[in-house]
Amino acid sequence: MDFLTEFVALRDRLLETQDKAFRTQTNVEVAGRMAALCSSFTIKSERKILCLMPTGGVGHAHEYRLLFAVPQLDADGLADWWEYAQRAFAALVQPDDNHDFSIVSVILAAWEVDKEVPKRLKKLALEQQFSGGKQGWGSVRMAAVDLSGRKVHVSRTGDALKNIIKPLL
Repeated sequence: MDFLTEFVALRDRLLETQDKAFRTQTNVEVAGRMAALCSSFTIKSERKILCLMPTGGVGHAHEYRLLFAVPQLDADGLADWWEYAQRAFAALVQPDDNHDFSIVSVILAAWEVDKEVPKRLKKLALEQQFSGGKQGWGSVRMAAVDLSGRKVHVSRTGDALKNIIKPLL
């Protein structure tokens, strides 16, 4: 097998297995980089006090999944991608007074992953509480998928992402 074949297969399996509520675009620019896959999910729900009494308000939450092809990933490349993930978070997450949460997942599919990447990736985290007319929280999670070794390495908040991707390998 080669990188391109494995990458396309991963992309296709991600599409097939994600919840049908996700809206997906392929080959789309997000925050200045071309994502092979950009899936987003939005849920709106009525706010209730103690889960019983309607408040008349509606909250919203979002999840974004971005897939990129990165044939070789080393520590310097990971640092660059982490900076990108923070920019993508700022571009995608638009909190307001009805915002509950937003999650931005950046998935880097690679053929070669340097041995330093898993150690450095595990230390990365971005979680933000919003205030001042903006509510809720946001989080960035990142995965480096080693297609040749069939391994998934994730950031500190990425265990749920690992659980999504690992069965697809």
